Amino acid sequence: MRDDRHKWPPALGNARPELTGENIEARLVTLKRQTVISGALNDCLAACDMDAATAGGADLAVGDVYALRQRRDRLLVVNGLCLTDGWHADRNIAVSDFSAAYAVISLAGPNAERLIATGTEFVGDSPSPSVSRLWHGFGTLLYRHNQPQSYRMHVRAAQLEAVWEMIGRQVSALDSASDLVLAREDLANETRYDGLCQRKAS
Repeated sequence: MRDDRHKWPPALGNARPELTGENIEARLVTLKRQTVISGALNDCLAACDMDAATAGGADLAVGDVYALRQRRDRLLVVNGLCLTDGWHADRNIAVSDFSAAYAVISLAGPNAERLIATGTEFVGDSPSPSVSRLWHGFGTLLYRHNQPQSYRMHVRAAQLEAVWEMIGRQVSALDSASDLVLAREDLANETRYDGLCQRKAS
């Protein structure tokens, strides 16, 4: 078989520089553990010793340990208790270690929501029952973390390269749009200045 590896850049894995642009910063986040718990919501919460789970929209996940509501019978627990994988008959729940399944990206800054909106209909303050969302066709878990302008996006590890490339494109597009706005403002200011000079000369 022909070796065509030279046609593509090597995969970066989890070692990659941050993407920064106009009021936006994207970086990879390393979590200790990600655990999926399936079953009745109250049973899932009790198993991970939590009172509530973060949903989408205006909900805010705080700290290093929290639960995300993927759907009405499934939670993704970030860090938290280390539970044994498999079926727990005493609680009627199933536990799966998803630590290697999801890569986690932090999107922070005043333009974070604007970048997110390039790939999905998104209004950050609108309530949502779940953190699950399609972004540019990729299945993600998307939610605010610690600050209103700070988001985390969980993506399938196998799709990280494609998602990261798309984020890079959108960061560049936001920069270009900002440059265009500044150029238009400069042109408007020059026009107003020229008009003022002409009136003074007359």
